[in-house]
Amino acid sequence: MAVDYAARIAAIEDALAQGVLTVSYEGKSASYRSFDEMMKILGYLRRQLARANGQRVSNVGLASFDRGYTRRGWRC
Repeated sequence: MAVDYAARIAAIEDALAQGVLTVSYEGKSASYRSFDEMMKILGYLRRQLARANGQRVSNVGLASFDRGYTRRGWRC
């Protein structure tokens, strides 16, 4: 059973445009807690659609470092 990512993406985009947190597609419905959650799901679905179409999907990360000491009350 293949997943129709395009239909799910369209349903979430329509819900975002309308300002609602409940999405219905293919006879199913899903309720989200926030618009931030919907945006994360939308990004996930877009990556899955790209993979299904054979496109490369890059993962980008940002490293941060903390030396753990302070100077004159301010963290360096």
